[in-house]
Amino acid sequence: MVPGGVMCAPTLTDITRAWSLLEYFRTNWLEPVWLGCSLERYEEIQTYDDFMNWLDEDRKHRDSDLGLYWRMGLDIGLDRYGAGVGKYVTWGYLPHEDKYQNPTIEGRNAAMIMKSGVYDSFTNTHTLMDHTFTRENTTHSWYDEGTADIHPFDRTTNPIQKNTKDFDNAYSWSTSVRHQDFGRLEVGALSRQLVAGGKHGEPWQHQDGFILDVFKQMGGASIHVRQLARVHELVKLYRQAEHCLREFKLNDPWYIRPKEKDGRGWGATEAARGCLSHWVEVEGGKIKNYQVIAPTTWNVGPRDGEGARGPIEEALIGTPIYDPRDPVEVGHVARSFDSCLVCTVHAHDAKTGEELARFRTA
Repeated sequence: MVPGGVMCAPTLTDITRAWSLLEYFRTNWLEPVWLGCSLERYEEIQTYDDFMNWLDEDRKHRDSDLGLYWRMGLDIGLDRYGAGVGKYVTWGYLPHEDKYQNPTIEGRNAAMIMKSGVYDSFTNTHTLMDHTFTRENTTHSWYDEGTADIHPFDRTTNPIQKNTKDFDNAYSWSTSVRHQDFGRLEVGALSRQLVAGGKHGEPWQHQDGFILDVFKQMGGASIHVRQLARVHELVKLYRQAEHCLREFKLNDPWYIRPKEKDGRGWGATEAARGCLSHWVEVEGGKIKNYQVIAPTTWNVGPRDGEGARGPIEEALIGTPIYDPRDPVEVGHVARSFDSCLVCTVHAHDAKTGEELARFRTA
């Protein structure tokens, strides 16, 4: 991959260089700075108690960046707010090199190394996720598409011109993404790790119960747990990067030219911030309709047709604000979902409309 997401056929030089970069990342930052121990030692952590024992086991663990973050987060109270909607989803990602040789929409879930699913923390249940459960609602969005829940295959994008913010009606370019049965869902690293702790899916698929146990031991989601899930995932992704580099077959064909002139297709993966999916309809060899739901759409979307708040909206409820004119706590909440949102956060007084603060990156 090169910047911009354009793929090309890797060469032996590319693979060798990638191995070098990966090893440099491990030996110069991941182990000595972030963890304070080897990957192998960190991977022995399976539960919340294991993690607490690891922190006390060696001063290098406690004084690592991870140890520092853990202690700091508790000290400033990041474990006490920013919960969200309490329901989580991942499409699953990383196709298995053998089980994904003849891909179909129906067979996709069973061919992912990192399994898909929904975790409902209110009932402590895991279920599989399917694209047919996805719905978008534009009741509070700047689109002229009615108030019904619509599957992306059936949606057309009709933006409203000269829109204004009206928090009783439309106030966002984002849509409200829902699950037809579970309603609003959070996406991202926390969702992936909570789903990874479930017993559902195929026996050979990745399973890791650490973050799910931390989640339960600490009474559910918070900024602190959400960020821990993100950094815990680094080790898992490092191992998968190693696996991918070993599996390259440089002489195999790397491009397949589509032959279909008509039909529908769906593709999904997990970006760093969560579920990313595309729906396409082709007619006569040309794209007739194309819909995308990005991770931020799931998390930052406005209220839906039933008035249910989106994950970030819900997470902001009850957030303690020390200084109304410098509400850094709002940034903490937004940043725990999506680091890119920080430079687009504005604070207004809901009663007067007065702008309280505006955050801009240098």
